[in-house]
Amino acid sequence: MNVLGRSVVARLTDQWKGSGISAMSVFVTQRVPSAGSLWRHAAERLSEYQRQGLNAVLLAQVGAYAEIDVEDMCSVHEKSGKGVTRAFDGDGPLNLWVVDPKRFLERESLFDALYAERHADYQVRGYVNRLGTLQDVRSLVTDGLSRRCHFQPQGHEVKPGIWMDASAQVERSARVVAPAFIGRDARIADECLITRGTNIESDSIVDFGTAVEDSSVLSGSYVGIGLDLSHSIVDGNTLFNFCHNVTLRISDPFVMRRNDGRNANGQLSSDFETGEMILSSTEELAQ
Repeated sequence: MNVLGRSVVARLTDQWKGSGISAMSVFVTQRVPSAGSLWRHAAERLSEYQRQGLNAVLLAQVGAYAEIDVEDMCSVHEKSGKGVTRAFDGDGPLNLWVVDPKRFLERESLFDALYAERHADYQVRGYVNRLGTLQDVRSLVTDGLSRRCHFQPQGHEVKPGIWMDASAQVERSARVVAPAFIGRDARIADECLITRGTNIESDSIVDFGTAVEDSSVLSGSYVGIGLDLSHSIVDGNTLFNFCHNVTLRISDPFVMRRNDGRNANGQLSSDFETGEMILSSTEELAQ
């Protein structure tokens, strides 16, 4: 899922590449998670890294966004003399470890071994967002826009606090009030107001006269004409509102829908190109 123009996975890999890591592998699943296969692939790669002579491997089950000092964590791991060092913050353990691959060669399950092995603790001093709830997603957006962490928006800061990614379009009579983010190929129609920490992600459309405040419009969503949207997350035709703690599925395509290049009557629009959907539902995001 894109947040301020990029996924958490992509941002973490970029962050760690700049920390002296010599090799990196990322394992992903499709819509139906297969945790067992992920850990199997990770164990195979861990063995390969051991054969290459690596003595410390950073292992993360991506869920939280954590800004860690990789070199410092590896140093703590080396001094501890233990096979595993696990990261912690003020709320408890994170699924982020530094491991000695030699300790796991004969283990049947890497996942079980990680939790069975006595580990050293590493206290994370940087920013952490566990992304366990939809509110956490909104917090990551506002923290990134307010520069409270290194999760910076993609694209260019066209005015102080206003970020626009490539090919984003904002009509002349529309207003964008900082802080705000307009994603790649997103379109903001005439007389719209985008304000107060709102992010409009890639390939989304906010139509004529609509005000969006303190909300996230996820990639590939259409928000219709003359609406007042606040304190919410929109994903296609699904809306979650924080004030009322309610999820709605909007059946009227003139109000909200997945933006796939078709108009509300199902006809292909010549103005928009079709694009691949990135996220399926806010229920999956909450999980």
